[in-house]
Amino acid sequence: MTPPDLSSWNPGPWRGWMLPAAVYVAMPWVGWWAWRVERRTLREGRPLFTSEWAAAVRVGVRHPEKVRILAVEEIPMPGLGWMHLIAARWGFDRRHIGGLCLRYGIILRRDLAAQPVIMAHELVHTAQYERHGSLTGFLRAYLFQCLRHGYCNAALEREAVAKSTA
Repeated sequence: MTPPDLSSWNPGPWRGWMLPAAVYVAMPWVGWWAWRVERRTLREGRPLFTSEWAAAVRVGVRHPEKVRILAVEEIPMPGLGWMHLIAARWGFDRRHIGGLCLRYGIILRRDLAAQPVIMAHELVHTAQYERHGSLTGFLRAYLFQCLRHGYCNAALEREAVAKSTA
């Protein structure tokens, strides 16, 4: 199965008041879920290898010593099955996601964990979390951008793609 083409994303009703309202309502739950998953990753994950540490410094991570990597069969997503279907429609289909960064906890799909570009991409997100100052601060900005402009056109995602392939 190939991922959907999201380059022509049309936010429809998300242009107006619905987007801030939806993110505002969902944020406490999403933040709690992200915090729990990050804690698990920090507990069970491994520290960065030397080459990964160098990549972290190159993309702007201020505290690479805090980063932990956890390889899994399938990337976790918050919510119930019907929520996963909605997330897939917006470009967050976990079958096509190679990694997930939750501040200092990076989760990689086991079959892609050795790919340096994916690691660098997630490390860029770690640097973005550091710039935003908090787990929920970054997640709020990221969700706004992805819902308003589409995953491929979100500024934070475009920065991660650009820096990880440079």
